[in-house]
Amino acid sequence: MNNLNVYRHFYIHGKKIIETDQGKFFIVPRCSDKEKTFHYLESKKFPFFLPMEKSYRDSYEVYRYVEDTTDIHDKSINLVHILSLLHIKTTTYQEIVLDYVKKLYEDVVSQLDSLFQFYQNLQGNIETHIYMSPDEYLFIRNISLFYQNLEQSRHYLELWYQNKKMASKERVVFLHGKPCLDTFIDCDGDSPYFMDWDFSQKGYVIYDFLYFYKKNCLVLEMQSLFQIYQSKYPFSEDEMYLFLCLILLDEKIDFTSNYYENTVLVQNRVSYALKTRQFVLEQNQKNQEANQEEFNE
Repeated sequence: MNNLNVYRHFYIHGKKIIETDQGKFFIVPRCSDKEKTFHYLESKKFPFFLPMEKSYRDSYEVYRYVEDTTDIHDKSINLVHILSLLHIKTTTYQEIVLDYVKKLYEDVVSQLDSLFQFYQNLQGNIETHIYMSPDEYLFIRNISLFYQNLEQSRHYLELWYQNKKMASKERVVFLHGKPCLDTFIDCDGDSPYFMDWDFSQKGYVIYDFLYFYKKNCLVLEMQSLFQIYQSKYPFSEDEMYLFLCLILLDEKIDFTSNYYENTVLVQNRVSYALKTRQFVLEQNQKNQEANQEEFNE
């Protein structure tokens, strides 16, 4: 496709589209050799990826352009179904490597400690101000929420670690790496598919839904989507502990000199923290109900 005659280009959701004498195409920089990934997916009878047409000028990958739907509700449901299918078809079991488990545990502990200390220092600094700016006031008013979520995250991490130390086997899947509304194309009259497989790899199953949750939590109703996913691919107890731990571990709030941007940033983190706390509460309730049903049987 090196002889494409390009008429114009434009961007949709960060993706570059080119109009040529041979039609419209997605064009992305070549980051990795995806042919091996696509062969693997084909061998697992997973067809929901867009085959690469060919390369363009050696440094770009070219994919057929398909119009995406604007209905994010239906799109998100289809995304969850296809994501669960990817995990179902690629599940394998392996011996637990305790050194890896210990390192992951220590890495998350370090993140929790670092974030807790950061917020304590930030709180102490702000509380020395005679007058708080709107962004600072919003942060201080909600600081207890951030601390509570970090403590809960640590609680689930400890439960996960204790479980893993007593287990001998664990399951892994082939992860897409970045599943979200921006990397999933859902079109009328055509098969849906994931794009952007540059970060795909074998790993713990929770990481794909974790990315989806953190990326789209503020625009989607995640509890119902998670239940759809769980109905197809339920997490084990230790997987659930790690998942809850990591969704409660939010990103750091870095203040800048722009009060308005800071206020929007803090409000988004507050919204995420509130939604996530409610998500965890509802998930705990569902787990308790399921355990009670098992006990009654």
